[in-house]
Amino acid sequence: MSENIISLNSFTGKDHMELFANAMEYMKNNPGTTLIVPPGEYLLTSKLARETQEHVMNGDYGRNPQPTMFNPKFEYTRGVHLDGLKDCKLVAYGVSFMVDGFMEPVSVTNCENVEICGFSIDHKRKPYSKASVVIADEFTEDGCFDCTLVFGEEFPIKPKTPHDLRNHVWNPILGKVERGSFFDGIEYIDEHHLKAKGHGNITPDVEYYIVHTYHSRPAVLVEFSKDIKITDVTIHSQPGMGVVGNRSENITMTRLQVIPSLGDHMSTNTDGTHFTSIKGLLKMTDCRFLAQGDDFINVHGYYHAVVKREAGNICYLQEKTPDGTHAQTLDYPDVGDTMELTSFETLEHIDDLTVVAVEPMHEEWMCKVTFDHDLPENTDGLMLADVTRLPEVEITGCWAAEHFARSILIKTRKALIENNIFRDPNGTAIAIAAESYWYEGVCPANVVIRNNVIIDNVTSDKTAGIYVKADCGHAKGQSIHNIRIENNVIYAPNCANAMYIRNVEGLYMKNNVCITRNDPIMIEDCTNIKLS
Repeated sequence: MSENIISLNSFTGKDHMELFANAMEYMKNNPGTTLIVPPGEYLLTSKLARETQEHVMNGDYGRNPQPTMFNPKFEYTRGVHLDGLKDCKLVAYGVSFMVDGFMEPVSVTNCENVEICGFSIDHKRKPYSKASVVIADEFTEDGCFDCTLVFGEEFPIKPKTPHDLRNHVWNPILGKVERGSFFDGIEYIDEHHLKAKGHGNITPDVEYYIVHTYHSRPAVLVEFSKDIKITDVTIHSQPGMGVVGNRSENITMTRLQVIPSLGDHMSTNTDGTHFTSIKGLLKMTDCRFLAQGDDFINVHGYYHAVVKREAGNICYLQEKTPDGTHAQTLDYPDVGDTMELTSFETLEHIDDLTVVAVEPMHEEWMCKVTFDHDLPENTDGLMLADVTRLPEVEITGCWAAEHFARSILIKTRKALIENNIFRDPNGTAIAIAAESYWYEGVCPANVVIRNNVIIDNVTSDKTAGIYVKADCGHAKGQSIHNIRIENNVIYAPNCANAMYIRNVEGLYMKNNVCITRNDPIMIEDCTNIKLS
């Protein structure tokens, strides 16, 4: 890729943040540069980052800090910021970015043909806390038992530290993460002890993990960029998502890992990866995900509501996701893009419109759009989604285990999910579904799911392996098209079923092996079905 090779040792700075800033400025001014970062630990921090973490731990942002931290106006620190680079490569094998505070450690913005590789990201004080459990000898009258949660020296907590958001336990006897409700009536004793009433299968051997916020900034952001490669990068922790990609084109991830650091059993607080409004090819190969707080990958565009009309073909649009966009950046179409008009309640396709003019209104968090023809007179209950900004997705040879929510969540128009292994996710392993209640779309099409192995040993009424559906209040018709499911093995003997498929036109299923408690495959409201 590059011709000019230079070492980080060629630059100076008062600290590691300034050192990398100087190197990034050089790379921006010298396209075609490869920067070699010598192995070692590099501290990424700022006064703002440390204060942000302190505010969270003090409870200054409330029991759930996400509404404060996860909005476009919240100030944050970027660590290593690749901005405006072209034809460059950051080679950092053996490098650990140690983060002190809550911030965005690595940002790739406005770049073209750039590769980052080799480094890991972790935190000096983790964005979660880990406790051991001391159990009293006797059960109380309500069938619970008194216990003390003992947090190690590296995990101090405060009286108002958020502790009732998302949690799990690591069970060394079973050798895996378990999720559920384990403790009630938690009370603060001191910075290393909480008092609680335990129930369920808690034993003194387990490790108890709690997060202190849901979403904030991701560990790695890719935004407004094209032809980006993430290779051999490992993310051990982050008070938010692992990798977030937004309004970019062609992203390739090879051997990306979102996994706990050695000796711990939790990685990121929320999604391992999340991609929105992407074009071109989104490719993930030989990646690993373990014990993160949400999906390992979610790929979608945003549904917009019409909030004001100026003419039949001129309107103001606003995405209505509960938490805002995942990069906290305004979503809007480009001139020439196709927007699909859909019913919120049924996810039925109504019309396609072409954008002929657009005015992003960042401060108002909306955009003014002119279409090539008129919208319906009444747009109540209708949504618009940019189907031009949907990537072709390839997910092959990946492994995911013991994490919250689904593993793969796909809402795009062409995808291949092949040769992956899934073990004990909290939800369904592979979900192919638009979700109107999240304002995330669109209804998928042209998806191939083959040669995957899904193992789920929990007892649950869930669909363990694969579900395909229009996920809305009153789904109608066949809004999903051309789904091929073949040669998959789903072993979930204690789960309700292996697959649940509905709202599909063009369903092909062949040579799938399913072991479940009830009917292995449920099919509803589908047409043009071919089963073998």
